Amino acid sequence: MKLSHSIIVSILTLCLSARSMYSPTYFGSKYPATKNVQSFYSASDVKQSYEVIGHMNIATGSSASSQNKTRESAIEKTKEVGGDGVIFAEINRQVNQHTTDDYTIKVDVIKFK
Repeated sequence: MKLSHSIIVSILTLCLSARSMYSPTYFGSKYPATKNVQSFYSASDVKQSYEVIGHMNIATGSSASSQNKTRESAIEKTKEVGGDGVIFAEINRQVNQHTTDDYTIKVDVIKFK
């Protein structure tokens, strides 16, 4: 009984850790929540006037599925803080000698004027 309890706790901890991997760290202003968010990969692609209302850093992996989860997470957080768009501005790679490399995405959250 004690062993199965330990296994269940370990599995739950692992699941929560995996879920939090893609949780964005947000720093910025908050507005009423929005429903639609536009994605951009360069500030020059944004054709409307806007202001940057905040910044996010999000951990990601190198696989397509990992990047999709990261993109979805950024969009959901942007809706939550009232942004109209995200600019995926930069990818950073931290090389680790004993584990896999860590990647983070820098995201600018924008509000249209």
